[in-house]
Amino acid sequence: MEGKPGQEQAESLRLEAMGAFAHEIRTPLTSIKMVLELGKRQSAGGDLVLDAELAEMLKTSVDDLQLLADDLQETSRLERGRLKLAPGPCDLAAAVAAAEDLLHGIAIEGDVPAGLEGPWDAARLVRAIAGFAESANRIGNGAGTVQLSVDEAAHDVELRFVSGEPGGEERAIAADAGFSFFRSRQLVLAMGGSVHCQRAERFATFTVALPRGLRGDASR
Repeated sequence: MEGKPGQEQAESLRLEAMGAFAHEIRTPLTSIKMVLELGKRQSAGGDLVLDAELAEMLKTSVDDLQLLADDLQETSRLERGRLKLAPGPCDLAAAVAAAEDLLHGIAIEGDVPAGLEGPWDAARLVRAIAGFAESANRIGNGAGTVQLSVDEAAHDVELRFVSGEPGGEERAIAADAGFSFFRSRQLVLAMGGSVHCQRAERFATFTVALPRGLRGDASR
């Protein structure tokens, strides 16, 4: 995500985020449409009849749709500075462990220093870490394992998510990174941090810098 002027890059990422959202919202909508069609077939009179299995499928799809809508609203509020974050303290090792519990079929490997805390919104950082890991695996090598390294500096804590091996022609971050990436990125920006990306064929790395002090804190 280097090489473009800041405003141009921000607009490009905003468009890619909308593309990712538009793509992902089709999955629960398609599932809901399928459930309704199957429910009508189960009734001789054309009424909607849902057995337990179809009812559960419908509930899952509606829940997925609601989560996407909530994520879009939260991302918009973060971007506009309208969402108040809950400043920690947040234990980074605990946040990474909780993020792993949200992931399905993806493992985060790497050592996270014990006792490393920062003024980060714990609940949202957990989802951001899960989002970065999911996205790195998706546009990286897809092996189901994402390497995480943590570096400490005076003012920042740097998390580096890596999937695959570098090589090949560099590619831009696009909608196929998934909407969770764009939501996670916006959260880090709202906390005063930064996100830098490198991508090539079957390779992705996200370098996430989290501030060790609150924005405006003279100790930073």
